Order: sequence, then C-alpha cells, then structure tokens
Amino acid sequence: MRLQGNGNSDELKKFYEWILKVGDGKLAVPNDGYADIDIPKDLLILDYDDPIHAIVHSTYPNLIEHYKSANFLQSRAILASTTEVVDQINSYVLTLIPEFLNSLRTSGLPNHKITLKIGTPIMLMRNLDPSEGLCNGTRLIVTKLANHVIEARIISGKNNGGVLYIPKMKMSPS
Repeated sequence: MRLQGNGNSDELKKFYEWILKVGDGKLAVPNDGYADIDIPKDLLILDYDDPIHAIVHSTYPNLIEHYKSANFLQSRAILASTTEVVDQINSYVLTLIPEFLNSLRTSGLPNHKITLKIGTPIMLMRNLDPSEGLCNGTRLIVTKLANHVIEARIISGKNNGGVLYIPKMKMSPS
C-alpha cells in the first residue's frame, strides 16, 4: 500500500508508523498469532445509520462529481472481508453513478449479475496478458460498452492511461 497526503505530514507519518506496526505484529506483544489491536478513533467512522453508505461516502467524497476521474479513483479503495460485502458495496456505488447501460447473466454458471456503466471502476479478475501488465488486480475505468467488447482505460500498473478492449468471453463450468 502506498499513501499520499496533502495535509499534515506529522499525522501521515504517525499513520505510516502505526500501519507498519500492525503489519509487523508489533502492536500487541507478545503476539501468538492472535491480537487485539486498538484502532485510533480518527480512523473510525463512528456516527452512521447505514455502514455501506458511511464507508462509501467517507472513502469517495463527492463521488458523483469525480467518478470519471482516474486520479480520484486511483487514490482510494475499499477493502472488504467477504464477497457478499463486495457485492453490497458494488451495488450501492452503481446506484449512485448515473446512466445504467448493461446487465448480464451467464447461463450455466452460478447466479451472478454484473452491472456496468460508463465511468465505473472495475478490476480484472483474470490474467489477460501478464506481459503487458494486464493481470488479476489491474484497475480500469469503463469508457465504452458494446455488444461483444468493453473498452476501458487502465488506471493502475505499468500501462497506466492505456486503453484496453476486453472481448466477450465464453465461460462454462468445469
């Protein structure tokens, strides 16, 4: 993880040090693999009615105004512990972004629905072309949708800013 800050460098330095201690297992000593970690109150969202709404609006303030900005999306991410939470967050964010364009259901596979809109940030879940940096985890923004192809602008990795065409892929259970 790489952090950049525009504000107080002392606060950012404290956060760097805290997150390194978490990663190194040095916050709760002795550490036998299980530890209680106190999260600083300034990192918590304490006042909310809907947790999904709260985390999205905290991570992506003014999303409607900036959802097409690669810089805005590159500097933010929401990490979730389960696929169910990821689906809830994705569904919520897609309701915020204007212009519904496409939804797909793939027969023969478990029920799955993908809803895409122009301007939606997406992430590759398969290695399409590792030599070109198009690997699992590469982040993109959808720029066009067609019947058999998705055009997207790469916003992470070595080809940042490049355009990728993702063809329709046939998927079937093994």
